[in-house]
Amino acid sequence: MHWSLQLREPANVLHKRIVAALFFASGFAGLVYQVLWLRQLSLLFGSTAMAAATTLAVFFAGLSLGSYLWGRYAARARRPLRAYAVLEIGVAVSALSYFVLLDLYHAVYPWLFARLSEQPSAFVGVKFLLAAGLLLPSTVFMGGTLPLIGQHLIRRAADLGPTGSALYAINTLGGAGGAITAGFLLPAAIGFSGTYTVAIAVTLAVAVLALSLDRGESPPHHAAAVADADDGGEGAFAYGLAFASGALTLAMEVLWTRMLAQVLHNSVYSFSAVLVTFLVSLAAGAFLAGVLARRVGADASGKNSLVVLATLLALAGTATGTAPFLFHWFTGGLAYTGGTSGFAGYVASVFGLAFVVTLVPVTLAGAVLPYLFKLRERAGLAPGALIGRLIAANTAGAIAGSLVAGFVALPALGLWTSIRAVALTYLVLALWAASRDSLQGAHTWIPRVTAAIAVLALTTVADPADLPIVRSNPDSSKPILWVAEGPHGTVAVVGDDEYRAIKLNNYYTVGGNGAAANDRRQATLPLLLHPAPRSAFFLGMGTGITASGALRHPLERIDVCEIVPEIIEASRRFFHDDVQGLFEDPRVRVITDDGKHYLRGTSEHYDVVVSDLFTPWRAGAGSLYTVEHYRAVRRRLSANGVFAQWLPLYQLSRGDFLVIARTMVEAFPLVTLWRGDFNGDFPVVALMGHASNVPLDRRALVRNLRAMPLSAETPEEVAEALTLIFYVANVTAAQSVLSASAVNSDAWPVVEYNAPVVQRQVRAGRAHWLTGSDLIALFEELGKAAELAADPYLARLDHEARRYVAAGLDLHAAFVYQERGRVADAKPRVDAFRDAVPYAVYLMMNRQLNERGRNS
Repeated sequence: MHWSLQLREPANVLHKRIVAALFFASGFAGLVYQVLWLRQLSLLFGSTAMAAATTLAVFFAGLSLGSYLWGRYAARARRPLRAYAVLEIGVAVSALSYFVLLDLYHAVYPWLFARLSEQPSAFVGVKFLLAAGLLLPSTVFMGGTLPLIGQHLIRRAADLGPTGSALYAINTLGGAGGAITAGFLLPAAIGFSGTYTVAIAVTLAVAVLALSLDRGESPPHHAAAVADADDGGEGAFAYGLAFASGALTLAMEVLWTRMLAQVLHNSVYSFSAVLVTFLVSLAAGAFLAGVLARRVGADASGKNSLVVLATLLALAGTATGTAPFLFHWFTGGLAYTGGTSGFAGYVASVFGLAFVVTLVPVTLAGAVLPYLFKLRERAGLAPGALIGRLIAANTAGAIAGSLVAGFVALPALGLWTSIRAVALTYLVLALWAASRDSLQGAHTWIPRVTAAIAVLALTTVADPADLPIVRSNPDSSKPILWVAEGPHGTVAVVGDDEYRAIKLNNYYTVGGNGAAANDRRQATLPLLLHPAPRSAFFLGMGTGITASGALRHPLERIDVCEIVPEIIEASRRFFHDDVQGLFEDPRVRVITDDGKHYLRGTSEHYDVVVSDLFTPWRAGAGSLYTVEHYRAVRRRLSANGVFAQWLPLYQLSRGDFLVIARTMVEAFPLVTLWRGDFNGDFPVVALMGHASNVPLDRRALVRNLRAMPLSAETPEEVAEALTLIFYVANVTAAQSVLSASAVNSDAWPVVEYNAPVVQRQVRAGRAHWLTGSDLIALFEELGKAAELAADPYLARLDHEARRYVAAGLDLHAAFVYQERGRVADAKPRVDAFRDAVPYAVYLMMNRQLNERGRNS
């Protein structure tokens, strides 16, 4: 780092190094704030792509405005280091007020939702204003830190390129450290509030140390420079290029993240690793710009600097254009990354893949902005003013680039063609820079030839549009039927006329039609438990088969909410027969929104709310298992309402399941546990949250069964038994099993940070899911703790009906034994089941048991 600062004055080397360390810490805290702010606002506004883009746009807008305004002030500041310290204090103070304002916004948000949810454009505008009120104070202060530090340290025009680049690199590298801390370390250890407190403490420490270093020095050598010098045509060129660089760089981040999402398990750790890689690459680009600025040295005409800049653009475009091919080759055709490695090995493989694919193009692209400091060193502007203008233009471009990439390029062009468009834009900029009048007679053949060859290749033989975006399983004959790329991800339908499935980003199976009866049961079971259901809400649509199970009930209103529009289209086009008229039924309303956010905002009430199966380790899924979400759901339930939280136990550890169960107990007066099936290897269960702590109404259960067309002719005792065998235990009464488990909350998301680690441990053979004999053992433990014989939820059932519940455990144990070839162990459990249930039920379930044994 010693070469990189190239500082002449204001004091000694120690002073310079301390200031550099402070600026590193400032970048560290800034990225922690960014990660936490974006997450908290997603909880308020929802996790839709548009909501995230709105928040990010406000964040960058604040940085851009702050860079420009404080850059102008820096040119007049007699003590810029003290001014910098004041800005850091401003960041800390406004950060402290953030949670107060957030609580206020949470209070008024339902009121806004009720009035604007049917006017999407107006609602986005209001969200922008709300985000601005929360973020602008802090981000405007943040935006001024680089201009003021630059004004303090840069004493000669010739130092603008090397020193400005070094400062940019140091701050960005600090940001990478903040991304590691906020993504991997502190939230899991001390929660988000604790992490936020650490960031504020770091910011205040930076401010205090900066004040202690301030010496009230006299104006530096560049005091004659001004903030409002006429930049002329060269200035317009530089600011336009800074804008374009910001737009292309953020577009690359959006596209790179989508590209890597096709082969990762997409947990919070995966996205953090991608962000860290991107920031490190940007920092490397800034260090490269510093090296080039120092090598070029004094450049009175600016020709050499402009040739270097054009070459950087040409190389950035070339490297970006080759990235899809490198990615496809390195992943073996979009194969899943990580294999059977544990968590540490998986994270290392993610970093390795991300660096291999992104390091060169992002480093070259990241060198453009800081090298513009060198290009403009002859402008006659004060360093702070010049840096502020360039950063402001660059950050404004970042807003445009992220929005265009996510909402225009990806849906219209697709991933590979969008990356090619970015590469071609870099190459066009290189040709533009190389053709400037001021370069007449200069050696511009290198960027011209490089750009021309790359353009020719990308438009002919090296078109990445021919690369696949969805991996077809080489061991399967199931073709890819349909692909759609949108802001939320790449949605594909794979299969044939008999079996079809929806996939999101290659490896996340949203659902299929291979187990339609079980899927419909996920709607039927909670509807049977309500005394007289008239309305239902489905959080998550998937194929739509689960929601179609509600069509058989005499409901008046069915709302189905899905966050990804392309999934709705896939269901409509490829699962029309499976959903049995879901899209045509006048009772049904399909809502495109974040279901969690919708329930928090709406004033409507429902008799039953069904939460679909979600992969627990996916980023954002953990917020669907928090106590805040469950309390919001309870507020939306009618007096005797039922909430069904379906869980894939083949993707959950015992510990994470108990955390979710404990969390639901905190939110509902009564929580019961029900099976979704009798599978041993891929079991599905439902935690039922009841709005009222009342016993199961046997008469209502029978009445609801009678109201279903398929059950109208079934004997009463058979229908009742076929329902009660799915009951497991009263979870509220089994507090002794849950007492040691944590409560999952928005402030401390245990599941979101633990589930991805367990997933990798399972892949490595060092942990296991809650399946098989472990599952049966937990069911027995819960039943014993809740004292099935005295279960208040079953108080209205007679002894015979209670025997059905115990028989369900025997049957499930028999399925587990049968799947493992332990027929002798299965037989006594089958006999016990036979003796407890109507013979028709035994015959039906025994047939399934025998089929399972043959398949095993």
